[in-house]
Amino acid sequence: MIKYLKSLIRFNTMKIDVAKGFRQGILMLIPLIIGYLTNHFSTGLLIATGTLAHIYVFGGPAQSKLRVVFFSTVGLSIAMMLGSLTVNQPILFGILLLVITIIPHYIFSSLNIVGPSSIFFIVAFSLPTNLPFAPEDALYRGIAMFAGGLLATLMVIIVILFSKESAEMKAVKSDYNIIKQLIYNFDDPKAFAKASQFAVSAFRNSDNQLITSSTFKSKASPEFQRLLLLHNTAQGIHSELLELNEKQIRPLPKEIKQMADFVIKMVFSEGNIKTQWTQKVEIDSQYQNLVDNIFKVDAIINADNERVEHEVNVRMPVYGHRMLSNLTLDSFVFRNILKYAIIMGISIFIALMFDFDKAYWIPLSTHTVLVGATTLHSFERAGARCIGTIIGVLVLSLILLTTPPILVAIILLAASAAITEMFVGANYSFAVIFITIQVILLNGLASNHLSIVIALPRITDVIVGIVIAVVCLLFIGRKTASSMLPGSLADVARNEAVLFHYLFSSNKYSSIKQDKRELLNLSVKLNNMIQIYNNANGELFSNKSEIQYYYPSIYALEELSFMFNRALNNEQRYHINDEKMGQYLLVFENIAKHFERGTNIQIQNLPELPQYINIRTSLTNIQSNCMNARQNASISQF
Repeated sequence: MIKYLKSLIRFNTMKIDVAKGFRQGILMLIPLIIGYLTNHFSTGLLIATGTLAHIYVFGGPAQSKLRVVFFSTVGLSIAMMLGSLTVNQPILFGILLLVITIIPHYIFSSLNIVGPSSIFFIVAFSLPTNLPFAPEDALYRGIAMFAGGLLATLMVIIVILFSKESAEMKAVKSDYNIIKQLIYNFDDPKAFAKASQFAVSAFRNSDNQLITSSTFKSKASPEFQRLLLLHNTAQGIHSELLELNEKQIRPLPKEIKQMADFVIKMVFSEGNIKTQWTQKVEIDSQYQNLVDNIFKVDAIINADNERVEHEVNVRMPVYGHRMLSNLTLDSFVFRNILKYAIIMGISIFIALMFDFDKAYWIPLSTHTVLVGATTLHSFERAGARCIGTIIGVLVLSLILLTTPPILVAIILLAASAAITEMFVGANYSFAVIFITIQVILLNGLASNHLSIVIALPRITDVIVGIVIAVVCLLFIGRKTASSMLPGSLADVARNEAVLFHYLFSSNKYSSIKQDKRELLNLSVKLNNMIQIYNNANGELFSNKSEIQYYYPSIYALEELSFMFNRALNNEQRYHINDEKMGQYLLVFENIAKHFERGTNIQIQNLPELPQYINIRTSLTNIQSNCMNARQNASISQF
């Protein structure tokens, strides 16, 4: 209990975002003030609500930020129009409210977009309950909301233009920071293993950043293409270090460290330093591939645009494919959405059936609990929501007792929006105080009824919404992730077997389109596996020690994916005969069967795989991990 209470008051100062909070406050304040001064306050209020699209913009490349703010703007505008048309038809209003919550939540979940998910879509859809019933004004209200979204988009563009460094450049610098750690820790096997474990997930994050930077219809700029080549080369350096590590070849010659320092400095100069390495390097031939990759960084930075464009193949975004791939019961995202839809449906039904005043507060509160990353996190959010709402309502009630003028309420609304965005990442309990003030003031200004009457009943609504969420979470899908985890690992193992055959079979294949499809399918499976593992660790009734037995195998499967990615970019890779292929595929299937059915596994000795010895080592490690996990499970049962 003490640990739970501490989690409610813990502040993560690293996540305080003063700049974003200030921007959101300004975005809310400008249209409200203009509307107030020109006697078009209702229009100003709608435009201010549309600026909430800005909240959905977090880190990431410029292209990604613009996509998020634009589609959020469209979604908020549609929500406002639909709410205006159906506000006097409770059944249709409830059905559409459920749709409005599910669709954005599924999109954000399947694309791993952090943030408030459907919260402000619920607010936008429900705001007409505080406005005069006027279905004929639905289009006008939607346009006003869209104007607010355009204002938010303009703010995002300004921030992008004045940013000192692009997200893509930060991703590549992060890659080479990792390379420096790997090289300087290479001579210590334990330190290198730890750095390498972090590197696999870090490279995957950088990869996602760079993929989402490319547009669908046009090729990326030479600058972006150069960054993509640098990213791929960093992965190549890591791959070569892994090979040397598996062969126990160490220590690294000091010349290699000097070369690495030189090219990393060039990368961090962002192309301003273009001097080439001129010193003669005399090293053992076993280090030659590593040296060639380091030299390649030098060549990429000094290459002209024509050369860069010739070498790179820009991958396009795959948002649609990711969303479609998650529309299956094998997907944890889809199962989570089904659970979410059932609980939100119950919440909306109760809110409308018992005719609560401002009934949308109940599903809004239920939603804020359900967006927790895990069950335990959801329960933390439930406590935070309850405490923050009570404090927020009491503070606002005291303010409303003084009957503040409209102008003061406007400033308070903008200030609460700013403080919310500053602190929502640092401490949710504290942020909820201001979220409560913000939403109640927004509704009060919309209904032109600022009094304590609009505040106090919200405590009841919030408690009801939280109770619905908590009770349903205790009974629906309590161990969904735990039960799915073994099958998810089996899926990844079989998918990697398919990709292994595709890469190394003597029956050669050659298709860029197929390359992308195979990698994407594996990427979706890996993301699904990692999400399931993280959620299984956060489930209330799961066996944590049993779940953690899977972690070494999960890491090894991730490392295999990384090596396959590297092999796919190597057109000169070796291929193996059918006999060797059969031995490898047998091991993949044995591993999958072990995860899927809990069958015993015997370690099979695999033949060498030219160029990619680490693939063989990773498979051996998985077999060993599976056998150890089985033995530990037997001991614990005994």
